[in-house]
Amino acid sequence: MSILRQSCLLVCFFICWFTTAQEKIVQRIDALLEIYDTNDTPGLSVKVIHQGKSIYAKGFGLSNLDYTIKNSDSTIFDIASLAKQFTASVIWALSKEGKISLDDDIRLYLPEFPEYEEQVKIKHLLNHTSGIRNYHTLMYLAGFNYDTSYYDNSTVLGLAVRQKSLNHLPGEKVSYSNTNYNLLTIIVERIVEQNLNTYLKRKILDPLEMHSTFVRVEHGNPIKNKAVGYQKQKDIFKYNTKDQLSYGAGSMGSSTNDMAIWMRMLNEQNEKFKSLAQFLKEIEVLSSGEKAKYARGLMIDDYKGFTVANHSGFGFGGRSQLITITEKQIGIIVLTNLQSIDAPRIGYQILDILLSTYEMTSEENVDIKPFNKQDFKGFIGEYKEINSDMTMRLFVENDTLKSMGSMGRLASALVQYDQNKFHRVQSEQVKYDFSPSATHDMVISFGGTPFYFERANFIDADSVVLNAFEGSFSSEELDVNYHFFVENETLKLSYKGNDNVILKPVQLNQFGNNDRTLYHFIKDKSNSVTGMLLSCDGTVKEIVFKKEKDR
Repeated sequence: MSILRQSCLLVCFFICWFTTAQEKIVQRIDALLEIYDTNDTPGLSVKVIHQGKSIYAKGFGLSNLDYTIKNSDSTIFDIASLAKQFTASVIWALSKEGKISLDDDIRLYLPEFPEYEEQVKIKHLLNHTSGIRNYHTLMYLAGFNYDTSYYDNSTVLGLAVRQKSLNHLPGEKVSYSNTNYNLLTIIVERIVEQNLNTYLKRKILDPLEMHSTFVRVEHGNPIKNKAVGYQKQKDIFKYNTKDQLSYGAGSMGSSTNDMAIWMRMLNEQNEKFKSLAQFLKEIEVLSSGEKAKYARGLMIDDYKGFTVANHSGFGFGGRSQLITITEKQIGIIVLTNLQSIDAPRIGYQILDILLSTYEMTSEENVDIKPFNKQDFKGFIGEYKEINSDMTMRLFVENDTLKSMGSMGRLASALVQYDQNKFHRVQSEQVKYDFSPSATHDMVISFGGTPFYFERANFIDADSVVLNAFEGSFSSEELDVNYHFFVENETLKLSYKGNDNVILKPVQLNQFGNNDRTLYHFIKDKSNSVTGMLLSCDGTVKEIVFKKEKDR
């Protein structure tokens, strides 16, 4: 047989194999998403690329219920927190031009910002290690009414400036906070004297030919083919009527077609923007010596032996998920216009389909490190999220370590994959790390985003004298007054826009609202309550409240 004929046969074999594999992928993704293929509900759009080519692109459900318009790969969705990587790309452009340095103190550009014990630098904003409190949480704690009140980036800056302390020292750990990226946006706009959308289009989007992607910097402009985001409330689909113009951490629109261009760039297929891809994926070392899992608008994590750059987004009316694996030139984008559709779960299910169809395994990638399976007794017990009232119980059932959260409905089975490290059986991107640390006892990460827990000693509710915690407390940082009172043998809270919030004891002198908010009362030597420290969502630590009589 001639060499030419052998070569032709070999090429034909690989073409047939690839075609068959691709058909199998389409069939399996179709089967996964068939429940969303409706003519009367909102849905989603999905695009998958492999080796730079689109191998799956479909829309499901309606983009607009008023006009029964179908979702497609050209439908423009709100991409939520995927916006952060675009804001980070503008910092890359400015740094290339010498107009900013990642080691700059942010007070060079925001002189009104508080001077804390250590400098907060541009790089700390990029990788969420600044310790700056999350503005969404601050607004929630202040009783902000999203339905009737307007806010924008100046509102965010005003809130940030009023905070008298950070959650932790800059560079100490990753603590996800949208405020970081709103501040980056303000810094960019002060430097270039243009809004973020204009500068981003000129430097990044237009050269990449992402003409359907934009930052929402003003209201009133018509947007062709824009999906309406919906939330299901008592069998009725409601759309968002809130009025806000904060952007940089979110408030961007794009299509799966445009995001496919972006994913090819992230996979370093665009030579002109290869350095941007590397910039966005670069991780820094924390003060502890560990590597941060959050890079610059992207989370970097290991999944089945591959290095995955990913990010999710969540907002009223929709969710989003982006996943790329540069080594295999894989990209997955899931954009939804219904808040209840779990885009991250769908994204990783599609990734599993790709990895299994192409028979990609971790053995191709890495040497699996041997480890000694550990006695589960060292991990079982009660845990509480730091700066939150969310609890987690770890227990053994049928020789399997399981976790059950206070906000969950079902226990999750865990499997060990390394020393002191586990992941969920059905969701390998959700990991539990029990490595010894001076600041926490367990870290649960979702695709790289960490949530920190400590062992807890929960108190017997019947032993708590509730009326000891009654009174009015005020905070200068939030400009709000909290009133605690006892009613029907229950401690309750009322504050701006929130009445009769039921509180339950957590640990000694601590109460929670079962919504990741922790109220820690401070007592003096005579055991009288003098103040309260308010923490929430794991992203706001100990806002000081003074009891009214002490003012």
